[in-house]
Amino acid sequence: MTQPLLEVKNLSVYYDAIQALRGVSLEVPQGSIVCLIGANGAGKTTVLRAVSGIKKPAEGEILFNGRALSGMEPHALVKMGIVQCPEGRGVFPNLTVEENLDLGAYVRNDRPEIRKDLDHVYALFPRLQERHKQAAGTLSGGEQQMLAIGRALMARPQLLLLDEPSLGLAPQVIELIFETVQKINQEGTTVLLVEQNAQLALESSHRAYVLETGGIILEGEASEVLHNPKVKQAYLGETA
Repeated sequence: MTQPLLEVKNLSVYYDAIQALRGVSLEVPQGSIVCLIGANGAGKTTVLRAVSGIKKPAEGEILFNGRALSGMEPHALVKMGIVQCPEGRGVFPNLTVEENLDLGAYVRNDRPEIRKDLDHVYALFPRLQERHKQAAGTLSGGEQQMLAIGRALMARPQLLLLDEPSLGLAPQVIELIFETVQKINQEGTTVLLVEQNAQLALESSHRAYVLETGGIILEGEASEVLHNPKVKQAYLGETA
């Protein structure tokens, strides 16, 4: 059996005295899109923060390509290929689009390859090329989300951690973002996705995990989870 790109084993995380994750275990196979769904406060973002080194676990183990990540700093994980695209986009509003994208490659020094990746981001998101000299703070919400994803891609991630990419966006922009995420995946980038829009997440993913109050209550192929009666009732607004 092929080793997963990412393995999370029995992960527990606290914020002071509050336990946010309780023994969470999950796997992200190489080349897949895996989604985490659940209500607000279920612990989805905390999983991503732990994987990216922002939040230190109290218990458990995180393995990337079979290597334990314990104690590693976020910038070291970026160099290894783990890159997070945060909820809320987090663009630098006073810098231009292109300056934001350049910052995504801050751990790299291969300028010709960086230029190739910049061109690739512009091919994925032509709107960013049109606005490459514009201050990021003047972009629409959808354009800022494109920029946040593009900036993450500039680090050449093996594993892209996407946190709520559809948040606050118009339906047509959400559709474009998710089409692009699937294209990025088809080009070889593995994706761990946290998304409030459960239906869209499940339709776009290969595997799924459902989090509730810090623990995983359901996992499986995304298509199976999509048709689970409890998921339909709790997250898709369908009655039993």
